Formats: sequence, structure tokens, C-alpha cells
Amino acid sequence: MSFPSSDPVQPDPAQPSPGRPDLTKLQAGQPVAGQPAAGQPAAGQPFPDAPVVTEPRERVGLGLLASLGAVLGGVVLTVLLAQLGFITAISSFVIAFGAAFLYEAAAGRPARKGLVPLVLLIVLGVVLSYLAVIGSDLWDAYDEIREVGLTEQSRAAFVGDYLFKPGDVFENPYKDLPWFAVFGVLGVFGVVRRLIGNR
Repeated sequence: MSFPSSDPVQPDPAQPSPGRPDLTKLQAGQPVAGQPAAGQPAAGQPFPDAPVVTEPRERVGLGLLASLGAVLGGVVLTVLLAQLGFITAISSFVIAFGAAFLYEAAAGRPARKGLVPLVLLIVLGVVLSYLAVIGSDLWDAYDEIREVGLTEQSRAAFVGDYLFKPGDVFENPYKDLPWFAVFGVLGVFGVVRRLIGNR
């Protein structure tokens, strides 16, 4: 007569039992009752927040310093165009769009905080480029005026004295002024519209 063994029966770890997870489902990647599926938050837990994308900080001072290079380059270009006999007012476009491009490259983003200072710098560049044309004409006319004895000043002093009153030297010194104004306004308007559109 045989008696049942007194040794406790060891449960099969692969078989589910009350309070134990179903290992076969875990191996197959299936969700187990009472446990969240992969990639899902636990019950009562909110979904993780989406990553916040921050825009780069606008470096206004550095951007304006870089755009100053476009202004100086535009003034030099204006003088060269005047010497070659081309329309010098076209340099207003170069100043406007060159300043906006260099500002964005140095500031790290298009102008927002620096929009007003950038526009003022562009306007200043257009004015300086026009004065550069007047100064270039005075510089070239100095030799002829000195030969006829109309001035005893040095060339630099002569240009400085008549830069803001060229009507005393030339018959129609303001013939290019309307073109500078037109191209300057178009350049500034184009830059401002582009910057506002980028917002």
C-alpha cells in the first residue's frame, strides 16, 4: 500500500497561478492582465510631456555689429559705381538685404527685438551712401576748381566744407537723391516684409 509523498509539489514556473504573472505571455510580448503594455503609462499615470523646442536667443548687439559690415560695404560699392558711371542708387538694395542677411547670420535668428535698430541702420547706410556719391564728385572736381583759383583749401577740407552744400559747386547736385530715396524705401520695405513674414 503506497502513501502519497509528503514532499510539497513544486509549481511549474511556466504555468500561471493566482498572484503570479503569465510568463508565456511575457515571452511573447503580450500584455499581462493588470500590467500596462509596453510604451503605455501605468494606470493613473499621465503621459509624459512632449519635449519643448526652444528657439535660439536673438543676439541683437552681435547682429547689428555684423550688419554694419553691409552698410560699410554698400558705401564702398556706391563710390565704385559712381566712378564707373553706373546707377549708384542700386546700392540701397545691397545695403538693405545685405544688412538683414548678416544680422540673421550673426544674431542666430531673423530680427525681432532688433528689427527697429536694424531698419534705422539701413536708413543710415542709404544716407551715407548718398553722401559718399557727393563726396566722390567733390573729390574729382577739386583739381579743376583749384586750377582756376576758386579755392586754396586742401582736398579733404574742400570736400568737408561743401559736402552738405554741394549746390555751391554743382548745378544739379541732387539729381540722384530721388532715386536713392526710392530704392532705399523699396529695400527697407522688402526687408521688413520678409522679416514679418518669417514670424
